[in-house]
Amino acid sequence: MIVKIALVVILAICATTSAFARGGHSGGHSGGAHYSSKPATGTGAKSSREHVSSYTKKDGTHVAAHNRSTKDGTKANNWSTKGNVNPETGKPGTK
Repeated sequence: MIVKIALVVILAICATTSAFARGGHSGGHSGGAHYSSKPATGTGAKSSREHVSSYTKKDGTHVAAHNRSTKDGTKANNWSTKGNVNPETGKPGTK
């Protein structure tokens, strides 16, 4: 039974990953983030990005609006990872 559940979870992850590889996105709007399927440059960086609206931190620091790669829980395909390039700034990843 556990093996069947694990197989279903793995297949669901694979299906989701292939949708992102084709440029699929939610098309929705949530929490001030806008999703886009514009390609990102770099080796292994995600091809989808989201817009983050400006906000103020609890300590009073203002954070300007910016774009970021969409979250997925892994660091290997984010713009800040070594070997990748942030298409917004042109800066290479350092983490």
